[in-house]
Amino acid sequence: MNYKKKWWKHSVIGVTLIGLGINFVAEASIIKSNSPAEFDLGHMALWFWLGLFGLAAINAGVCFIADAVKQRIYYEAENGMMPGTEK
Repeated sequence: MNYKKKWWKHSVIGVTLIGLGINFVAEASIIKSNSPAEFDLGHMALWFWLGLFGLAAINAGVCFIADAVKQRIYYEAENGMMPGTEK
């Protein structure tokens, strides 16, 4: 797979994962704010796992975006698009 395809694929996956993670973290905080008056382990486990999955998705998205930037730099260097490089 060439650099341009990797750049495109990783940037789309990264943006999608970041959006998904933000939604899960927001949903977990809404669920936590609507907590019952008495202790409920099932309720606490729900927002904990949603929030944890959301944070993991955000971190994975940031990693994909960083790799997309790296692939874009490689693509531009390979095609002489960067200053100081000639094909």
